[in-house]
Amino acid sequence: MPLRKRKLFFIIVIAVFLAGCLIYIRMGSQSLIETMATGTKDNENELVFPAPSQTLYKMGLYLDTSRRTMYGNTVLLTRNTSGQALSELWFTVYPNAFKEPRFSPAPSEAYYAGFNEGHLDFQEFKVNGQKVEYFPDGVSLQVVLPRDIVPGEDIKIEMQWQAQVPKLAYRYGNKGGIYMLGNFYPTLNVLGRDGWHNSYNSAFGDPFCFHCADYQVSLSLPEGFLMVSTGIKRETIAEDNGREVHFIEAHNVRDFCLAVLYDYNESIYGQNRPQIICYSPAKQSELSGQILKQSAQILNYYACSWGSYPYPDFKIVFVPMRGFHGMEYSGLIFLSEEFLQPRTYKDHGEFILAHEIAHQWWYGMVGNDQLKEPWLDEGLANWSAYKYLKEYQGIEPPCGNEFQNGINLAQEMRDIVSRQEYYRMAYSGGEAFWFALEKEMGEDTVNKVLRRYLADFRFKVASTEDLLLVIKKEARRDMSDYFHKWFQD
Repeated sequence: MPLRKRKLFFIIVIAVFLAGCLIYIRMGSQSLIETMATGTKDNENELVFPAPSQTLYKMGLYLDTSRRTMYGNTVLLTRNTSGQALSELWFTVYPNAFKEPRFSPAPSEAYYAGFNEGHLDFQEFKVNGQKVEYFPDGVSLQVVLPRDIVPGEDIKIEMQWQAQVPKLAYRYGNKGGIYMLGNFYPTLNVLGRDGWHNSYNSAFGDPFCFHCADYQVSLSLPEGFLMVSTGIKRETIAEDNGREVHFIEAHNVRDFCLAVLYDYNESIYGQNRPQIICYSPAKQSELSGQILKQSAQILNYYACSWGSYPYPDFKIVFVPMRGFHGMEYSGLIFLSEEFLQPRTYKDHGEFILAHEIAHQWWYGMVGNDQLKEPWLDEGLANWSAYKYLKEYQGIEPPCGNEFQNGINLAQEMRDIVSRQEYYRMAYSGGEAFWFALEKEMGEDTVNKVLRRYLADFRFKVASTEDLLLVIKKEARRDMSDYFHKWFQD
């Protein structure tokens, strides 16, 4: 490496280290137990790992916009609540989905400048103070521990890493000074009763399964950029080098999403919780007021129907994204900027908005393995959106006649051969399950099912088995014949 580049690299690493240190100084150096004191207490018999109320990500981030590189310093604190000795850990490293064109999930039209590589590399990886070996496996990463971590033992994971952001109009990428940073950092996977829930690359859908966690983040950006993220910005400090450091906290969130914007307008609706904020390009902000009011209406409808929205605000960010009309994250959604056209928004955008907001309940609060059971959140988000449109705009949902004899919803992502089949099963088939369940049980009982489902699995990861058991309890009768129509092993 040339001397000049080597010096620059060490300067950035030091800056990231200092930013990470600032997290501790500004946000406190209390123990893990004190940090989690306000969290949801997990049922010890569930053996959840990593436990939401005992997992904290402390991240110092430095975005170099000239190189499209995010430098990160992560300290991840958790505890072995799995009930077994751990000899390995598994992480999702989503930027590695974009290393090679043949494996990239992004459509060709999203590569506006031709294929451009994205990836994430580590400079240091320690567990409880010891360096560890790690082995990339696509978008997953295996970490081999130097010794077993026994049940109940605290775990401190230290990572220095850098992520290359590709020239890509996608949920992870950059276009025109706009950074869409979904799932950009190393994230600890779920260890369930059936083993690790590890990610793999898929040409469609969401390859994720995460438990909720707390986040304390410092982010260094050049002046002039607007930062939007999961959680609440607590403070911004201007430095004398033309950069700003933003301090962010997020509690009990499924993931941490970040958008870095240039030449955008911010519009705010409401003074009460949740405050709704819309971010749109400065020259395309005409629809912001309408979208804010409709978002408030949707949030209120879902909250009254099934249970309250958990965060102090909700953010909508319009981005130059291809391959998805919308993308959900905790407390924040991306919407394609195409919906800023009034006609396009009226024809399709209202449904997409309602669908993505529904994910705050079905994916955000009640999590699921989106690779093993993609119908769980997508079908329910579709059905929820149609219920809203029927209630407030009188729009009739699709009849679903093609699914009158059911469809096999027990399909993993790896079993599905095309995007069309994926949408037919997870979205159309999933919503048909719920419309048919209304005919079987009645609308009031279905709403009782969902209120109980949310109460039982709030901030947890649920499975199809969990949901069907809730349905059976609320139905108070044998539902085997109905279930058989929709699930065939």
